[in-house]
Amino acid sequence: MNKKELKLIADLLIMADEEFSNHGCNDIDSDLFENWSEEEKKQLVIDYHTENGDIDEIEDDELCLEMLGDSSLMWYMSKKIINEIKDNKR
Repeated sequence: MNKKELKLIADLLIMADEEFSNHGCNDIDSDLFENWSEEEKKQLVIDYHTENGDIDEIEDDELCLEMLGDSSLMWYMSKKIINEIKDNKR
């Protein structure tokens, strides 16, 4: 993918985040993570909270995917894509 395509995906994720955050239930479908280990899932949550700037406020029992909403992950993935574009200067 080129830089413009990645930017488009990031922008679409931001739009989806804004829409999904208004839904009553933002549960994440566990099927999305069927090939992920528990350690990988936990690391994703840690990375999310680090990017969000609230990692110091999170208790160990909150480091699970169930504590994140789908819109939160959309926001986080958009940030990762934008950082990827900047880092690789595609």
